Amino acid sequence: MIKALVGATALSTLLPLYAIAQTTAQNRLSLEEVVVTAQRRVQSIQDIPISATAFTEDVILKSNITEAKDYLQLAPNISFAEGGQRGNRSIRVSIRGVSNVGLGELSAADSIGYYFDDVNIGFVASGIANPPLYDVERVEILRGPQGTYFGRNSMGGALSISSKKPDENLYAEISGKYARFDTWSIDGVINVPVTDKFFLRAVAAYEESNGIVKNINPTGAPNSGYENKYARLSARILPSDNLTVDLSVSYSDEDEGHDATVNSGVIDLDTKSIFGPGFVALSDGVGFYPNNQRLVNHDLLEYNRSEVLFLNGAITYEGDGFQIKSITGYLDSENSRAFDQDRTSSNILQRFNNYSATSFSQELRLQSSGDRILQWTFGGIYSKDKLRQFNSVQAAGSATHTDPITGVVSGPFLPPFFVEGYRINENNRLWNYESYAAFGEITFNATDQLSLIVGGRYTHDSIKFSVFDTVAQEKPVADAAGETSFNNFSPRAVLNYKFDQDILAYISASRGYKAGGVDVTRGIVTDFRPEKLWSYEAGVKTTFAEGRVRLNAAVFLLDWKDLQVQSNFLLDPNDISSSFEKTLNAAKARNKGFEIDMAALLTEGLQVSFGLGYLKGEFREFPDAVLRGNNRVDLSGKPLPNTPKWTLNGAVDYSVPVTDSLTSFIRGEWVHRSGGPGDLEAVASSELNLPVFPYMRPSYHVFNLRAGIQSERFDITGYVENIFKENYYTGTQDAFGLGGIRLRPNPRIWGLKATYKFGS
Repeated sequence: MIKALVGATALSTLLPLYAIAQTTAQNRLSLEEVVVTAQRRVQSIQDIPISATAFTEDVILKSNITEAKDYLQLAPNISFAEGGQRGNRSIRVSIRGVSNVGLGELSAADSIGYYFDDVNIGFVASGIANPPLYDVERVEILRGPQGTYFGRNSMGGALSISSKKPDENLYAEISGKYARFDTWSIDGVINVPVTDKFFLRAVAAYEESNGIVKNINPTGAPNSGYENKYARLSARILPSDNLTVDLSVSYSDEDEGHDATVNSGVIDLDTKSIFGPGFVALSDGVGFYPNNQRLVNHDLLEYNRSEVLFLNGAITYEGDGFQIKSITGYLDSENSRAFDQDRTSSNILQRFNNYSATSFSQELRLQSSGDRILQWTFGGIYSKDKLRQFNSVQAAGSATHTDPITGVVSGPFLPPFFVEGYRINENNRLWNYESYAAFGEITFNATDQLSLIVGGRYTHDSIKFSVFDTVAQEKPVADAAGETSFNNFSPRAVLNYKFDQDILAYISASRGYKAGGVDVTRGIVTDFRPEKLWSYEAGVKTTFAEGRVRLNAAVFLLDWKDLQVQSNFLLDPNDISSSFEKTLNAAKARNKGFEIDMAALLTEGLQVSFGLGYLKGEFREFPDAVLRGNNRVDLSGKPLPNTPKWTLNGAVDYSVPVTDSLTSFIRGEWVHRSGGPGDLEAVASSELNLPVFPYMRPSYHVFNLRAGIQSERFDITGYVENIFKENYYTGTQDAFGLGGIRLRPNPRIWGLKATYKFGS
């Protein structure tokens, strides 16, 4: 099916390209140039020897891109899982199969670099950053290790977001949106030139929604809805012609109800290990996915609240043939959560989390500017991160469950002395990360066609981890702590050859690195090794038909050593309080594949784009994997989680003038992801006799339609996402629960957005 689909898509793509080639002489239209800063310079995406996908302001607006999942689905060899466990915007990202592989809640260095205006924002209390995309001019997805320039654990790739900067124009806009599930928002932008050397830009937004999942229990949170606030103030100061100072502060406040997930009816390994393999999920009067995708029955007043304060300062000095840049970033974030752990209408188990994190970084970069035989960049960065977690699993006061429909009583699930507030497992955990790095890269332009890039990054990481004030079944557990440090050098080498100004071919080899760390549980202190990855890539970037077609392709091989895998199991299968989290190292793993990105301007106003990714990944050596329920399996030869074999996307965008000042457009999008294992338990499903549903994520096809009118003064856009109501989920949440593994539905969403603009 997929091969036929790929073949048909390729044929439908090549025929218009042939037509373009035949008519080029009569029509000099060309695609808009896409610029990126992947190599810390402003360059055309066609001139960088990196497999990348970038989204311009126009695409961001037309595609209603407001968060990570919106742009990730439009790029090949990118996968993501929406778990809902840290709110509606929580997401786990995989680039070419590189991601955090885990089942527990340990905090470890990330595998993907997250950047906003050149500052790493990956270290936040909620786990993974997913900033709202208000007033953004560009989003870049960079595949493969980006250690030289991005570092900070970007071994799989980097996601880089660039906001609009204040300028000399007096400008303002205001937008309003209404969408399904009583979702509405209002946001605005104002840009003020205070003087000819001092500019300000402010962004403010408010959004609320009833959410996609409703709670039928009157004592619990009413729905998975949310109330989100966001504000950003930016300043640009020009003390002289060659000195630029950019300052910004942003704040976000997200207040949400219960998770946007429903029960699957399939009991996970953790629950089975406590209540036995024959335990049957409780439907609780609402049923299971896919028959039920809207309702839950939770008695606890659940919430998920996050706050993030982000400060960013950049100073750029343009000298004669060189540039000096200083980038300072500070993040302060908090996340608190109340969770109905039993996931039923009975008050059996409840969980509370309070996380806080701070992150500081200072980067100094010196680089050459202009065209020259030798181009160079050198720099250093210091970062200090701190994360504190409070976790408490408590009895909620009841030991049994009564079905609201049949009246059947199940249980008891807890001993009689587990009274309300009884602390089954409670702990405080503290991480301190300190990192120093020096990096450099030199480009030798041997001829107008041939160039060689050689670079690398040296990193020193120091990690301290402590667990304190731990309680297991109301009994204190001794405090424990550990610390370790690592040194690493990650090189990069690229050979470029430009056949002409429109064709670039390259081959590259680069090393990715993710720091190891320390696990401390129940007084047991263990180290885990750094994760290291070699990436080999060959690619070609082409522009033809007088600039009306871009066709880029890359093949790659990723070779891992000591891949970090986070696991969770019980030290004592008969003791629910003996939960143990540990990071394992899979000895060897390998991914290989290819990706193709294409964009073509067929006629004036008619543009098509297409992306195709193929990926095959496996654990080459992992004989000692330990999963929930203390299941020990050999995963050697098994596929890596979050590695869909095929990822495809396509879009058709047609714009037509209505009047001299008014343009209408219509845009159709198609997204496909192959099915496969979404987590480690799914990888081991055949060995553990686990069912296909829900462990194996389904393949899916999603179609979106957008249309609107645009002018210099206003935009009106309507959209329908998941037009054909495809039933799919992108990840599983197999934490303990009496209703089974939790899944996030993806219903059809429709909406209307209007924007009015003032000034120039």
